Amino acid sequence: MEKIFQELLNGYNFIDVLDKYQLYKYELLLLIYKELVNNNLTVKEKSQLYSIYFDNFSMVDLTGESVVYVSDTHFASKDENLDYFSVVKDFCHQNHISYLFHGGDIGDGMVNYSPKYFTPAKQIEHILDIYLDDSYISQFVLGGNHDYKYKKHHIDLIKILAKEKNNIVPMGYYQSYFKIYNYLISFEHCSKKNYKYNFVFPQFSIMGHAHKSRFADNFIKLPPLCDDNRNHYGSSLDSFAGFVLMKTSKDVNYVNLEFDRFSISSLVSIKQESKIYQLMK
Repeated sequence: MEKIFQELLNGYNFIDVLDKYQLYKYELLLLIYKELVNNNLTVKEKSQLYSIYFDNFSMVDLTGESVVYVSDTHFASKDENLDYFSVVKDFCHQNHISYLFHGGDIGDGMVNYSPKYFTPAKQIEHILDIYLDDSYISQFVLGGNHDYKYKKHHIDLIKILAKEKNNIVPMGYYQSYFKIYNYLISFEHCSKKNYKYNFVFPQFSIMGHAHKSRFADNFIKLPPLCDDNRNHYGSSLDSFAGFVLMKTSKDVNYVNLEFDRFSISSLVSIKQESKIYQLMK
């Protein structure tokens, strides 16, 4: 690791370092983050690494894009519903949407698993077998707490998906960032970061994990894409399985984030609620 930091401090290009050491972007960003938190750097080295981190921490620029967000599919669990993912795929194609983000808990992580997938290997095999493989849709996947449990078995699910499937970008575990019209958005799944060491401060957050959808003042919570809520939360609207569509635009004074929440019933997507957030310039 010391060699990586030395090359970065000596002016090596961030992308060149990724290629040389065969790292995903989130892996190198995490290494830099940990090095900054450890505070074993000179003032000059810290300034250089801060600059590198700030220049590269956004995973993608979604300015002007339409994006579909899903979360908590819990594949290989007792509550998975593979048909829901097919509905989302069809929705993306029918509406010419080329970005799909997964907010974490892709798999079960040996927590509430289906009897058919009683080992980590069987779960991973199943997830790879059924996970959307689509050259038209750019997929960004965030690992959740269930996905992180696979690491105890030396399995990194998001890296495996990125290597085995088309057009998948791993975003790391628990929290990542992207930009829209130069505004910073946090993409989260029960973030584990120590806020004492926050280096960046997002203007808006999109969150998985809760299994209950919500539009709040400066964040939204995504609905699950599995059947778990039928057993735990009854028939309240905010607990329905579904997904969220985001459209972005700007006018003179604001950047607009327009969200439509869809539920899925009888394998049909139904728009249930809409909200527009305005981020002031």
